[in-house]
Amino acid sequence: MPHNRKLFELVILGCSGGPISGKTCSFLLKPTDVKTIDLINGNKEAKDSFFALDAGTGLSSILSMLDTKGKEELNTIVSSFLLNLYPNCTDVTDSKETIYEFIDTRNMEIKSPFQDIEEIDVWKGNDTARSNKQLSNYQISDILLNSINGYLITHSHLDHVCSLVINSPSFKKKKSVFGIPFTIDSIQKNLFNDEIWPDLVSKELIDLHKIKPEVRYTNISTRYSITAFELSHGKKSDGTRYLSTAFLINDVKEDYNLLFFGDVESDLSSGTEMNSKVWNHVSPLINDDKLNSIIIECSTVDIPPPLFGHLIPTHLINECLNLRKKCIDLLNKSSKKLLPDDDFYRDYKEQPLEGLNMIIIHVKETLDNVNPRKLILKILKDLNIKYNLKIHFTIALSGISLLL
Repeated sequence: MPHNRKLFELVILGCSGGPISGKTCSFLLKPTDVKTIDLINGNKEAKDSFFALDAGTGLSSILSMLDTKGKEELNTIVSSFLLNLYPNCTDVTDSKETIYEFIDTRNMEIKSPFQDIEEIDVWKGNDTARSNKQLSNYQISDILLNSINGYLITHSHLDHVCSLVINSPSFKKKKSVFGIPFTIDSIQKNLFNDEIWPDLVSKELIDLHKIKPEVRYTNISTRYSITAFELSHGKKSDGTRYLSTAFLINDVKEDYNLLFFGDVESDLSSGTEMNSKVWNHVSPLINDDKLNSIIIECSTVDIPPPLFGHLIPTHLINECLNLRKKCIDLLNKSSKKLLPDDDFYRDYKEQPLEGLNMIIIHVKETLDNVNPRKLILKILKDLNIKYNLKIHFTIALSGISLLL
């Protein structure tokens, strides 16, 4: 059973699947033993372990969190924005209770980001500040942005890279961007091409790094190693496959892992075994209690195709069944020929995914005044019970830090 060791802090800058701009997928990742104030003060070791996962939003979301920091115990001002799009579904008199409807805290903790920043005189002496004057929230946001060691980009769709472009005038030095060759080639060709945006690669403000799939990279950070896996995100208009990425992030100090998915469709939809490769790799880690959280998309409720390369609840549960099968088959070689939904797995005494945090991102907003997050979460919970998976499902909300 996966246990929460609270080694990773995942700051949710944006988590929406669109179409509202400024709220799309972007996350900040750091070890929990690295404090925000260490980043502000330029601690080299702290900055080495501070990464962005995708870049749908950036500076504006950091600033919004700082502007509302301290006004509530939990920063519900930012996190309630997407919930309040559906007033018929939201009790605006108790936003904290509403937020907890979407977050399963049995095996993780949540908090407001940047809590350890003190208000009084903490900025004196910083070389960015004027002498003896406290920094503005905008200045703090800029420092945090420039403290990011690198961006892990899952794919080059605009809702995952736009802040990398728009925020680039704030970069004080070369910013590293990591991705599979398919993604990096697309970013170079279609974004930093002197037409859509200046070629910041040739100007040495953006440093693009291609990482080979299924190869563990230990030279990106002294704290984290990174392994990338290719995913299917549907087909392009010419019929060729569009690739996305899952990143397995290993805390080398603690030998613990976090799995982060970009946009992805099920193996059932793609007719491939791309997701299965990921499950093959992480199932031993789950069995050994070295991975307790997976961040993955579920864009809409169950709808018929075309799904445009995305997951729906029934397809996500099917992937979970495949993952459980692989975990159990490692312990019981005789079960390998059984189908993932066989009663053998449902009735297995020690469920390997019990307590696993599955954090849902990239939910697409709807215009029917019915909160899609509630609908998706209900379907997932019902199927979770049906198949006895015992996973802890959480719907990500911006403005919150998850301790994983």
